[in-house]
Amino acid sequence: MTSFPIDKYALPAAVTVAGIHQMFTFAKSVGNARRKYNVQVPETTGPPEFVRVFRAHQNSLEFYPVSLTGLWIGSVFFHPVPASVFYGVYLLGRKRYFEGYVEKEDKRLPGFYLSLRCLTGLSVLCLLGVGHKLVRYYGGVDLLTLLQEKLPMIKN
Repeated sequence: MTSFPIDKYALPAAVTVAGIHQMFTFAKSVGNARRKYNVQVPETTGPPEFVRVFRAHQNSLEFYPVSLTGLWIGSVFFHPVPASVFYGVYLLGRKRYFEGYVEKEDKRLPGFYLSLRCLTGLSVLCLLGVGHKLVRYYGGVDLLTLLQEKLPMIKN
């Protein structure tokens, strides 16, 4: 079987598609809430039940570019598998956040904290990956090779 360099990014691409689906589902929930609570476009206020759905979606939209950037920088510069795992769990946290917020404001927090921990993990992967590439390219030092020499158990 022939392998192409882009093949290693199939997993981050798959979780990206899952994220697209999630955002579409959240947007659809806002539309349904508009009809249910008779809130006309472009209004963003209404009954508390509508506002919770709207805010849960809006907050998810605000985090979407950050999460996708972390996924892809982490995948390219660190490794696609841990970045995809963090992003997949992030999506589960976002789902939990959205459903909790729609039910009651306080119920959003467990999902929010889970997704925030995943974003922190993605940020660490990004920093490690980009940092390693910067030091290797601009400093001429391959930190991974040095680490593998000191700790043979982490060889490829």
